[in-house]
Amino acid sequence: MTTTIAVSESTRDKLRRIMKEEGAQSLDQTINFLMEKAERVPKSMFGADKQRSIELSGREHEEFQR
Repeated sequence: MTTTIAVSESTRDKLRRIMKEEGAQSLDQTINFLMEKAERVPKSMFGADKQRSIELSGREHEEFQR
């Protein structure tokens, strides 16, 4: 079964870039790779830096990890 998901052009471009970098055969594989990667990050890694009182989103956290 196939489902269509609407995404912005910039999201599509990012997915295609990741697809190429990871050697994925399809956008579906790419999305699954990203979901599996997100599931491996412990929940304790997200949220606030307790000493600095800075709250980070999951996306911001990913940016800091690059």
